[in-house]
Amino acid sequence: MTTLPSPHDAIADSAKLIAILERHHNDAPEIEALLDAHRATHHQMTISYHTSEEAIAAWRAALARRWTCEIAARRLYKQTLRQLVQHYGTAETPTIRLISRGGAEADSTPAELLEDMRRLHAVLSLEAATLPFAEQRLAEIVQSCETLERAIDEVAACERQRRTAVLDLRIAREVYRRMRRETCQTLMNQLGDRAPLDLTDESLVETTDQ
Repeated sequence: MTTLPSPHDAIADSAKLIAILERHHNDAPEIEALLDAHRATHHQMTISYHTSEEAIAAWRAALARRWTCEIAARRLYKQTLRQLVQHYGTAETPTIRLISRGGAEADSTPAELLEDMRRLHAVLSLEAATLPFAEQRLAEIVQSCETLERAIDEVAACERQRRTAVLDLRIAREVYRRMRRETCQTLMNQLGDRAPLDLTDESLVETTDQ
């Protein structure tokens, strides 16, 4: 796997290389063309970096909101199941067996939790006439399901945006890595002894990918 500079390092190094090109752009037509290309690449890499940071922040915020919804849904599920057990006097009734997954609910994914809640709502609706707490709990479960479903969808959308943004940034960094190498070679060919000594430093393109 090709290693790339960190976004901060790549952007800083790009600015440094542009400054070098600006000092020598009148020395050869090739350098003028390289300067234009590097300015465009620097601009794109900077935009990609900020877009990636924003996408990551949005994804993390969506995860936090989903986690809050999960906690609330799990609490409501347990409270309602406890009420049912108290009402029937045992956890071994057919009604509760229809709802429970034998304790597997404790480790459910968000999507599984949503299905657990929907199953709880369906069974509770069937038994509503005999349960004094059914009306209140049904309304709470509907609201909890709607909120959790939105949170799940939001995380999925943010995850897609995050993946796209991170990939775009990686591509921009890869483009710069290749351009830097080619540019350094061109500058050394064009300027000879006048080429800045630090152009041969490859440390920034050999760091671990982030």
